[in-house]
Amino acid sequence: MQFADRLNNVETSAIRELFKLLGKPGIISFAGGFPDPAMFDVEGLKEASANALTEEPGPALQYGATEGYQPLRDQLSTYMATKGATVAANELIVTTGSQQALDLLGKTMISPGDKVIVEGPTFLATIQCFRLYGAELISAPIDAHGVKTDELEKLIAEHKPKFVYLIPTFGNPSGAMLSLERRKKVLELAVKYNTLIVEDDPYGDLYFHAAPPPSILSLSKDVPGSRDLIAYCGSLSKVLSPGLRVGWMIAQPELLAKATMCKQFSDAHTSTFAQATASQYLKLGRLPAQLAIVRKVYAERA
Repeated sequence: MQFADRLNNVETSAIRELFKLLGKPGIISFAGGFPDPAMFDVEGLKEASANALTEEPGPALQYGATEGYQPLRDQLSTYMATKGATVAANELIVTTGSQQALDLLGKTMISPGDKVIVEGPTFLATIQCFRLYGAELISAPIDAHGVKTDELEKLIAEHKPKFVYLIPTFGNPSGAMLSLERRKKVLELAVKYNTLIVEDDPYGDLYFHAAPPPSILSLSKDVPGSRDLIAYCGSLSKVLSPGLRVGWMIAQPELLAKATMCKQFSDAHTSTFAQATASQYLKLGRLPAQLAIVRKVYAERA
């Protein structure tokens, strides 16, 4: 069969192969970012799903808006405020996991041959996603304090990338933490070179000791002109349940509109039942206590 040329740039992800091991008894994989099932708040999710079917059965089981289920968008706006970022509900869209947010960025931003700067190393699935759309990936060096911003500036100036992709808080797979000083520098570089910064933040709530520095998104309020140059990808997968497949993307209006249009072509909308369940769970207020449990257990294991 004659397949699309774009598939020549990618191969089967090792991550998908790792998923197959999860069902085997006795297997504990350190190779993927898989939460321990024992850490899932099953009782809370039972209550949340029951509430969704009791209080809003029609909307929870019906087709929904591509942008996302409005009560969940409202809850996520409140959730982001607890993380120091002022985000209106209409400034975010709900995605089927943060992985879809990255795919939508690839669809809306990357043309074949475009350059994208990523950390070296970075998340394998992101590499595969961006390459699928024809990106040439440029690797920026990192150390224990995250991407080296002096080297990053040289690469931005030389390659003029479509965007820069970073996991500033507990980078995957490095574990590096971008320092507060470097986060501010990244924002300054975004403005100086008019370059989009994609902040992937699936792990930010899973700190073991002191809280990490504020997100790049939340710091953008201190750097004039930088807010519209940040696309933030969030997820409930690591802190609540990967099976819900609920993530979100925050970006400036034009980018969100293009991403929403592309999402219409792929899945129409993220599962409304999953969104209603997530909304009800956040409404119950159980997440802070659950996070405290998860942090304690994972810290002891680490």
